Amino acid sequence: MNIVLLLAHSIEEYDQVKLLSSLGYDVFSLGAYSDPAHPGDDARPPLPDVPDHPELREACDEYRRLMADLYGPAKDKVDWAKYVLPDAVFDWADVIICHHLEHTWLLPDWPRLREKRVIWRTVGQSVEHNERLMAPLRRQGLQIVRYSPKERNIPGYAGEDALIRFYKDPAEWYGWTGENAVVLNISQHSDKPHERDRWLNWPFFLEATAGLPTLIAGNNSETSGGIGRVGYDDMRALLRTSRCYLYTGTQPASYTLGLIEAMMTGIPVVSIGPEHMQIFPYGPKLFEGHELAGDWDDNPAVVRQHLEILLRTPLVGDEGRDWAIENFGRDKIAAQWRAFLGAPRTSS
Repeated sequence: MNIVLLLAHSIEEYDQVKLLSSLGYDVFSLGAYSDPAHPGDDARPPLPDVPDHPELREACDEYRRLMADLYGPAKDKVDWAKYVLPDAVFDWADVIICHHLEHTWLLPDWPRLREKRVIWRTVGQSVEHNERLMAPLRRQGLQIVRYSPKERNIPGYAGEDALIRFYKDPAEWYGWTGENAVVLNISQHSDKPHERDRWLNWPFFLEATAGLPTLIAGNNSETSGGIGRVGYDDMRALLRTSRCYLYTGTQPASYTLGLIEAMMTGIPVVSIGPEHMQIFPYGPKLFEGHELAGDWDDNPAVVRQHLEILLRTPLVGDEGRDWAIENFGRDKIAAQWRAFLGAPRTSS
């Protein structure tokens, strides 16, 4: 079974290319992992064991050059090969799975794409507008795989064919020791201070941690007093050695990959509460991070008390990690994807 992936998030792309390939599917991704052994993003390691398709990659590059000559560079940092799949990629595909920008990558070319099995895999970026745009496509055969049951609270909800959560591999995320008595947060900030504060609920983090030792990392986090982008191994080391983690979410997501990485590493996590998700009126009903983390409050003063206790007396035991593996572990999620996609087979 040949699977084409459309993503705009290299970390999630790494996870999905690695998972589906390990299950026996032949995967080609039009993103950072178009060349699995030499990814175009260093946020995650290469995947040299994943089959390479240089002929498909060249077809994409040729199409990009053609369209750029005709119309100029693609808008909004989205390349032309994702706007309209090159014929070679379309013909090769048995299944097309779109994780991001479905309104841009699926909607305009839908009369052609619907000849294939097409799946919209939601990832925490869908709101009412996205749902209403995808509803007509679903009536015409589009399948939808949800990543959280909380998405059912979005107005105009377009339905689902399966619920399959994000996953993390326990062999990658493990080993919390907590010797560094700091409150950790890893988030992607804006390169312009305060521009993303509201989306990251950053005022809550500042209020809950005022006067406490903190360590902030992630893209552009230096604009908020952090250490900036860190590599894959360094990030895993931060999660292992930091005492506790304050999760503030990213609106409108129900939860994020970063939360699952923290929980599976074993670091104690305290979460913001749902009432701070106010950018969309249904935001509190969409958020799930606090339920997954278990330890949470809407009041930053109460969250601060939780953090102070953890900084003084770190938790002992793997109960949180065991729960994360049970619900988000690779083996469970792999079995769900295999059941939904069907057994790998040779493309005709």
